[in-house]
Amino acid sequence: MWISDVSIRRPVFAVMIIMALVVLGWISLGRVGVDLFPKVEFPVVSVTTTLEGASPEAVESDVTDPIEEQVNTTSGIETLSSTSAEGLSQVVIQYDLDENVDVKAQDVRDKVSLARAEIPQDAEQSIVQKVDPDAQAIMSVMIAGDLPIRDLTQYADKTVKERLQRISGVGSIDVIGGRDREVRIWLDAVKMRAYGVTAEDVSAAIRREHAEIPGGRLETPGARAEFSVKTKGEVSTVQGFRSILVAFREDGAPTTIGDIARVEDGMEDERSYAELNGRRGVSLELRKQSGRNTVEVARAVREELAEIRKSAPAGIEIVTARDTAVFIEGSADDVFFDIQLGIVLVVLVTLAFLLSVRATLIVAIAMPTSLIATFFAFYVADFTINLMTLMALSLAVGLLVDDAIVVLESIYRKLEEGLPPMQAASEGTQEVGLAVLAATFSICAVFVPIAFMEGVVGRFFYQYGLAITFSVLVSLLVSLTLTPMLSSRVLKNGETDPENYGRFARIFDNGYRKLDSYYGRLLEWSLSARWVVMVAAVLAIVVAIAVARTIPAAFDTRADRAEFLATVELPFGAGLQETRIVSSRVAHAISGVREVTTVFYTIASDPQKSVNKAFFYVGLTPKDARDESFIPIMDTTRAAMLKAAPEAKHISLADVPWISGGGFSDYAMMYVLQGPDLAVLDAKASEVVSRMRASPLFADAKTSYDAGKPEVQVHVDRERAADLGVPVRSLAETVRAMVGGVKVGSFEEFGQRYDVRVRLEEDQRDDISRLNLIQIRSANGQLIDISNVARFDVAAGPAQIERQNRSRRVAILANNPEGAALGPASAELESYLNELKLPPGYSWEAEGRSKRMKETGAAIGFAFMLALIALYMILASQFNSFAQPAIIMLSAPLSFSGAFIALKLSGHEMSMFSQIALLALMGLVMKNGILLVDYTNHLREAGATPREAALKAGPVRLRPVLMTQIATIFGLIPVAISDSQGAEFRNSMGVLVIGGLISSTLLTLVVVPVAYTLMEDARGGLARAGGVFRRLGARAGLTRKGPGAPAE
Repeated sequence: MWISDVSIRRPVFAVMIIMALVVLGWISLGRVGVDLFPKVEFPVVSVTTTLEGASPEAVESDVTDPIEEQVNTTSGIETLSSTSAEGLSQVVIQYDLDENVDVKAQDVRDKVSLARAEIPQDAEQSIVQKVDPDAQAIMSVMIAGDLPIRDLTQYADKTVKERLQRISGVGSIDVIGGRDREVRIWLDAVKMRAYGVTAEDVSAAIRREHAEIPGGRLETPGARAEFSVKTKGEVSTVQGFRSILVAFREDGAPTTIGDIARVEDGMEDERSYAELNGRRGVSLELRKQSGRNTVEVARAVREELAEIRKSAPAGIEIVTARDTAVFIEGSADDVFFDIQLGIVLVVLVTLAFLLSVRATLIVAIAMPTSLIATFFAFYVADFTINLMTLMALSLAVGLLVDDAIVVLESIYRKLEEGLPPMQAASEGTQEVGLAVLAATFSICAVFVPIAFMEGVVGRFFYQYGLAITFSVLVSLLVSLTLTPMLSSRVLKNGETDPENYGRFARIFDNGYRKLDSYYGRLLEWSLSARWVVMVAAVLAIVVAIAVARTIPAAFDTRADRAEFLATVELPFGAGLQETRIVSSRVAHAISGVREVTTVFYTIASDPQKSVNKAFFYVGLTPKDARDESFIPIMDTTRAAMLKAAPEAKHISLADVPWISGGGFSDYAMMYVLQGPDLAVLDAKASEVVSRMRASPLFADAKTSYDAGKPEVQVHVDRERAADLGVPVRSLAETVRAMVGGVKVGSFEEFGQRYDVRVRLEEDQRDDISRLNLIQIRSANGQLIDISNVARFDVAAGPAQIERQNRSRRVAILANNPEGAALGPASAELESYLNELKLPPGYSWEAEGRSKRMKETGAAIGFAFMLALIALYMILASQFNSFAQPAIIMLSAPLSFSGAFIALKLSGHEMSMFSQIALLALMGLVMKNGILLVDYTNHLREAGATPREAALKAGPVRLRPVLMTQIATIFGLIPVAISDSQGAEFRNSMGVLVIGGLISSTLLTLVVVPVAYTLMEDARGGLARAGGVFRRLGARAGLTRKGPGAPAE
């Protein structure tokens, strides 16, 4: 080939080309970021609207429905879902993956502005924002100490939080478990009745009398100077609020706040809680900015925390409770070690076959050069070092020497024929150059479709597919430039002479010669019993199909990250203190489970601020320091939690999610029932859940419907209210101020502002009967007892109403216990749903991982067909034949038997990673058939019969076939057996490919020559049949006459 000849003649030129790629790759390596997964942007937009005090039903009809109606007209919607909770509406629009999320966010804003006319005026302005998968916290920083909780909160919020937010890449930081300073004005209902004032009077007085209003500017004559004018009307001390005038009594005496209320320099209501290993504190939940590198941000935060600790007040302890980057860093380090180990094993295998240190170095140089140069492609394509790209590089290790091995082995044979090194290098490369190109392009033909698969899986495997493609293309360049150049300069005549071998080399060489002899006899027998061999090949394919049907399917693989999550949900109505007491018992029980090192929990840290829910983060002993998997530890923890909290409504455990957003929930399984009536949906969903709880395939089964939330309902007698001149809105605002409390202003001290809140004394609102002390001012100024115009009832209603695609829904949620795969569990659950007798207008569908698993199967199936077409086109072009590519492609189904058997024996599931490996395997095994058929064609062109060519080509190509396949297998051994962090993803891929390569190599060496001779026989038979037909036609006078022949 011309590029090889140029490299042989101009060695410095060849070295400089490869050196340039290596230098660029080395520079790029330090600039490529490290992250957990590739950056995938899900086009999801949310609309959040607050309508204080409204019930879920009112929020659904008055807020959610108008917004959904307008938003539903935007194009490209995949799923439109909403949640209507007390006082809160959240509409989430998930668009097709190819939509531009910024454009869609603007479209939604336009539609929401149109819906504003139909939403109640007292609803707050809707917030439209993109939902970012990076929105989950990457770190939890716990600040604990002996200080009062108010001082801890002040330090955490005003010092630690502000310093961390200055770090580049840090996004939002939520404070959990803190209680900030707040000026509390506690109203006394009895005194208010005596002085004749209402809560509205007090609120209005504070807003009126506690104000700082600019008064414009004052200019001196001639505009020589100017001064701003500001009315300093704010209260300067907390107790100064006592002197604020509320009203004048009938005798003209003033009534101040101090007369009817108690003013306290206090704290805001306790609405969240955080505890780490039994010690209370304030937690900072830190999120990174969208698109920023997780490891880079985490390292900067750690450095800043170390500086903060040096200046922290005595008694304050700052601890990192959770750090996602630790796993990412550990996983990346472990994969790099596996890659290095794979390189060593491949070098040893190459040495064992080539029996020459110099030749081995020529081949081995392809691995580090290709790997390092690949990072330049990473930098240009804006890739990161993540689980997917590292998985690709670990799989590529064994492939990177294949081209160099084939070229070098061909050069070896030319040296054995007595050619000088320069000529041997040129002719050897020329002989196999097209075969090497075809083999490399076959690999690319498989991995490029992987990179461009549709759906979520395509987005995540995009970098994976292109990373392998980049690396093998660089290895191709190395094999066609550097390898022949070094061979021409380093290898000498007599290099392959057994007389020059050492003792061990002779042992290996004798073994290879015996292997060649055994294989020759096997091949001769196979060509004598061709149909027996073909029947055996068909049986191997049948076995592969049978074994594949017994392997359980799953979406992804559960990886041991030495951490997991848990949730404890108490019945509605449970207060924060009750939840804290129960959670403390649960935390103590969890800490007693083997291998548990960290128990960190928060209460009301979810977006809905649910005080009846506690969220646990459990850290375990590092994976390499314990003998058992995290799954049985989770099952033991589940049992301990159930025993410690029998009063809990629901307890669930889950792996730390890899992916946030994109339709993934915290549960392994999610199915939804849709229909108009919540009662029917709840009944049907509960029926399914009861069956799930009796099955060993499910754990933590529950429905998303939460009924029975206790609420005090104020029923207004409209006729009496109208007669007495009491506006309903005035009544509602008075109740909200007295019972819930309202913010009426802010107070500044030392440059910080704090809320001022008005509320009824606690002992006057802890019983429904005491609410009758509340008075409302009528339109004519009279005070009316609330009991005259309204009554208080205790009732229950839904906590929230969920909708999907404009229809109400109830979700069925569950996890999979140890030994239960997602595929069988989904099939079982779908059988339950099919047996449900749903009324007309009701339906069910899969969501979450179950839905993604089906989509993944379809996407991989499409990529499989695309790869088959691409492979056939490449092979047909290479061999200039329509039939020979089919013979070479027999390698693919022959590899499946070994792949499925290996997967079955190892106990792995057929996850999307296994399916991708199966697709990749199809390209890897083509090399065997290409090498055999290519050399057989060379011999046929030299005049050999098909049988003679097959008998000679097999033994000649045996060594390069074995070298390339065994090198790939040994390169994958660290991938298959690794027990490092995150290795579970790679294990199934390594096991499957190794099994497939073994079966394909063993069967291809026999089946391909047999199939080749059968094809040639068939072609010869067709040619003979054609000749017979032509002779018969001539005899019958049907042969076409030549020009000038006489007409009959």
